Amino acid sequence: MGPALFSPGAPGRFDETAVKDPSIVFHGGRWHLFYTARGQGRYSLGYASAETMEGLQGARRHPLPQLSSGEAPYAAAPQVFYFRPQRRWYLIYQTTEANYQPVFSTAKRVDQPSEWTRPRPLMVKRDVAKWIDFWVICDERFAYLFFTRDHKELYFARTRLERFPEGWGEPRRAFGPLHESAHVYQAAGTEKKYILLFETQEGDLRSFGLAEAGSLDGPWREVERRFAPGAGLSFTAERWTAEVSHGELIRSGYDERLEADARHIRFLIQGLPAGEHRGPYPELRWRLGVISAELP
Repeated sequence: MGPALFSPGAPGRFDETAVKDPSIVFHGGRWHLFYTARGQGRYSLGYASAETMEGLQGARRHPLPQLSSGEAPYAAAPQVFYFRPQRRWYLIYQTTEANYQPVFSTAKRVDQPSEWTRPRPLMVKRDVAKWIDFWVICDERFAYLFFTRDHKELYFARTRLERFPEGWGEPRRAFGPLHESAHVYQAAGTEKKYILLFETQEGDLRSFGLAEAGSLDGPWREVERRFAPGAGLSFTAERWTAEVSHGELIRSGYDERLEADARHIRFLIQGLPAGEHRGPYPELRWRLGVISAELP
């Protein structure tokens, strides 16, 4: 494991406090990073692009102000992918509308920050529980929307591919218990069809577990609850984190199938050095880096 790749911005910037919740794709010879920015007392979304992942730290950082909505502007936890049936890029993320409403924006080009449309509701909430960390993945017939309910369980709804982003059915329980940040991928390089990485929490410290399933409808089988524990990481450079929190696998492609190499995992996470998890959560200075694992 190497050093941190992307750190909070300069004082006074929109991401001066923390950079979190990364979503990243490689397209057109460049990496495109979307992330939650904490700075100036609020959460918003940011974008940076570079030819190498190491180049992201020095790349220009773009705030995406059109993606924050409501009386208390807030946007967080983005997911980016290219939806082939419509030939459009999608950003899935959350706002505080309707107690963390799932929303989406679209663009014809991933590298043009000003082209993202204003947020539109993705799905109308159907209970009073808190929903967060929305995640879309598609198979040959359906689009699936996964989300964490009340920091306890993973739920999902689905719609036919031709109706996306509308037409969602009734949400159903998929997996649990977990804390948040559950992300699902089509597995390449193994006999497993889909893998699920989910965040757990013990006290204040965060880590990740791993589950697998033969289809996006489940059932999900837990493989390991401490798949990526912060305290158990091996480093090839400085030990920059003692936690493994909200992250995304480095995908094989960039479209709605979310294919990733499930044998040689590369996982872009947010982390904190030992001893820095103190004080109010919004003031924690999260930064981003890559961890790796080899699965049998």
